[in-house]
Parts: sequence; structure tokens; C-alpha cells
Amino acid sequence: MTVGTGATATPVRYPDLRSQPLMNRRAWWLVCLNFLIPGSAQVLAGSRRLGRFGLGTTLLFWLLVVVAVVAALVGRTTVLAIILTPVALWVVTAVLVFYGVVWLICTLDTFRLVRFVRLGGAVRASVALLAVVALVLTGGAAFGGAWLAGAGAVVAGKVASNTVDIPGGKAVGPITGPVNVLLVGSDSGGGNAAYGARGETLNDVTILMHISPTSRSATVLSIPRDLFVPQPECTRADGTVSPAEGQAKFNTALSRGGLSCVAASTTALTGLPVDYAALIEFDGVVKMSDAVGGVPVCLTSPIDDPYTGLKLDAGTQTIQGATALSFLRTRHGLSGGGDLQRISNQQVFLSALVRKVKDSSTLADPVKLVNLANAAADSMTLSTALGQTATMVSLALTLRDIPLDRIAFVQYPSRATYIRGLSVAVPLTDSAAVLTGALKADKAVEVGGLGTAATTDPKATKAPAASGSPSPSPSATPGGGAAVQLPSGATGQSAAQQTCSTGQG
Repeated sequence: MTVGTGATATPVRYPDLRSQPLMNRRAWWLVCLNFLIPGSAQVLAGSRRLGRFGLGTTLLFWLLVVVAVVAALVGRTTVLAIILTPVALWVVTAVLVFYGVVWLICTLDTFRLVRFVRLGGAVRASVALLAVVALVLTGGAAFGGAWLAGAGAVVAGKVASNTVDIPGGKAVGPITGPVNVLLVGSDSGGGNAAYGARGETLNDVTILMHISPTSRSATVLSIPRDLFVPQPECTRADGTVSPAEGQAKFNTALSRGGLSCVAASTTALTGLPVDYAALIEFDGVVKMSDAVGGVPVCLTSPIDDPYTGLKLDAGTQTIQGATALSFLRTRHGLSGGGDLQRISNQQVFLSALVRKVKDSSTLADPVKLVNLANAAADSMTLSTALGQTATMVSLALTLRDIPLDRIAFVQYPSRATYIRGLSVAVPLTDSAAVLTGALKADKAVEVGGLGTAATTDPKATKAPAASGSPSPSPSATPGGGAAVQLPSGATGQSAAQQTCSTGQG
């Protein structure tokens, strides 16, 4: 066969089709070049117009990547907050889809340029396999990234469209000092008929999370729903005022005026301002436990609660969905059967959940992360500032760097009693003063002992440290300061402690 005069000078563009060794080497070069720099194979051996377009697209794409990486190194929180807005995420989605399509076109054209029929049998199979693997890797990366960005845009849009104002909330921005985040679990059922007829809407669970970048700690304070304390005046979402009450159970705050009234009552009780707040419905617990693939919990004795329909055998088992919700709500299935035992049981679950979420396999699974974010967005109402990407990113980055043994789950110090025939809990004022004083001083805390429905897991193994770093002891953490030892009235556990719930047997 006759070739052009440029055949000897440019064997890639004008190869000698009779030379199988040359065609074999050329095939390897073209496939590898297309994988590394889409468009380069076309410039050398095919349509220069397509090649220049592919090269230009590739260079522009990687220039954007380099700029984004450098900017993130200079101002990580700010850059992430900008990139994770709905508009920016849709732009990222479009760019990745476009680049993926260009890469796909160049890859298919490279198949044509290789001229498989001119290759040796073994080389033909090897080159074809490499080309297919390269196509799957590059296409998967581009289109998978586009899917993640698009899913993130949907989640960010949902969150931003479902927010509520709370009094005294912080402005949007980076987390540079201590913050207090209020988490409220509503028992309204969110309109889901599966939970039966609901009466007044109560804050079934009230948790105040104090996050401190300075002491590298987080204190998760559970407030008993039966805590009998004064309720302050508060402003409802519609602008009307709910009058103060002399004494009332803490779980009536939500029915008095929504999330803002729970925030006001929490501040009145603890003396700590509520910077951000979130309200979650029953369905949110179900979906979020499903999203992480369930949470492993340990029971020293069985739970059989006819009120919630929860039946669990002794031992360790993974619970999710409606079972996880029932586990968090049960009290009749616990030894003691009271509200304070229920909080202790919740701490067993929450500590296991934190350990699982911080585990690298969970954080590295994009499908789990997207499902978790979607579950939260579908079932949560956030305060206005918390609903902004900048705030959520700052909180996530701060929490990521806190070791497990610096995350303390604490029950607000109280004891069960009866007042005028009503079963309530009353504060243990001395213990409460030590606890709230430590939080106001932005200190880490170490609990005074396990709650009344928890015991140490006899099969406990050493928990993994956060971010792959060793987990120092609470009393001597470099850069974090010594933890305040709480009195025995302030019970709970750290996220590093592996504990079991004690059923009613």
C-alpha cells in the first residue's frame, strides 16, 4: 500500500498500515494520550478541529480545577460556601456534563483512529480493554461528579426554601468562636397518618449542642421533656406574642409558639444564646437512620414496649427506619421506664450514630452522604442562618475536627418527682450551675457518670479517632484545654464510649 510523503515524518498521522509493530505502538500511544489529555489524539492523528476543541476544553477545565484548589487552600470555608450554593452547584453540574460529553466524543473517535483491524490479536484485546477502562473511569468521574453536584443543588435549594427566623440568631458566616445549635424533635408526625392522630404539637426531644473550636469540643445537652420550669414570653412565627408561664413542662414550648419559643425557653433555662436551630419530624429520623445504613446498638436485656411497638432482643443489632424511631421514643421498654431513662437510652443511640458517621467508610460514600442530606432536607426546618450553605459548611468543618472523646452527651441535671399529682422532673440546681458555667466559659466537659438506662458495653473496643488522628484524653488535650469534671448529677457519656441500653428485662 502506498502512503503519503509525510508517512516517514509523521507515522502517527500517516502510519504504514503494513507494519503491525508500528500500528501496535501507535494504538497504545493514542489510547493513553486520549485518557490523559482528551483531544491530543485527534490533534496528532485525526481531526485537528476536534482535537483543538478537546484540548482547549481540557486545559480550561483543569485551569478551573487548579484555581479552585488554590482558592480553597487560601480560604477553605469561604470557597466551599460559594461553591455549595444552588446556583454554583448547577453550574458545576453543567460543566462536568459538558466535559464528560467532550471526553466521550474524543474517546469514541480515538477508537476509530486506532484501527483495531490492523492490530495483532493480543494487542487488539489489550488496547480495547484499556480503552474501555479509560472510558468507564473518565466518564464515571465526570458524570458521577455531575450527579453529586446536581443532587447537592437540589438539597441546598430544599433547605433554603424551608427556614424560620429565631430571636437572637447569629448571622451567616464562618464559625470562629463558640456556637449553640438547638435541635428539636417534634411529635406532630408531620402529617403522616401512619403515626395516628396527634394532639398538641410537643417538642418530644430538645437538645442544645455547644460547639467550641477553641476547646475542640462539643457538648450535646439533652433537656428532659418533663422538666418543670418557668416558660418565658416568646414571639411566634406570625409575629404574635405567647405570654410567659410560671411553671410548665419543657415539652410544651413548641406548642406555645414554634421553634422560636423552644429557643427562648432553652436560653432562659441555660443562660446560653441559641445561635442556630433545627426542627425535625418523625419521618426525618426514619429517613436519616436509613440513609446511613442503620445504627448498631447494644442491649443488655430485651426491650418489649407495647406503647411504641418496639421489640428487641438482648445483644447488638443494627436498627433503622421505624425501629430506630421507636428506640429513640421508648421509655416503657427501659429499666425504670421514665423520661430520664429515655434520654440515657437516646445517648446510647446518638453516640453510636456519631461513631458511624465519623467512620471513614460513611464519610467516603457519596451515595450515603447524598441520601443523608436529602433525608435531612425533606424532614427538617432550619433557622434562617443555619439554612445557608456558608453556615452549614462551617459547622461541618468544625465538627469534623473534634475527636470522639471530646464530644460529650449530657443530660440536664434533674430528678423525677411529682408535683400536684403530675409526674415531672425538677432541676438539680447545683449540678446544673456547674454544667452551664462550663459551657458559658467555653470549656469541654467530662460527665459525672453513665445515665440510668446505660451500661458499659462488655465487648467494647477502642473507638476510632476523628479524622484519622489519635484521640487524646479529655483531661489533657493539646490546644483544647482541660475538661471540666461534672458532678454526679450530670450524667451521660462521650461519643467514644461504647455502651449498652438496659431494657426492662
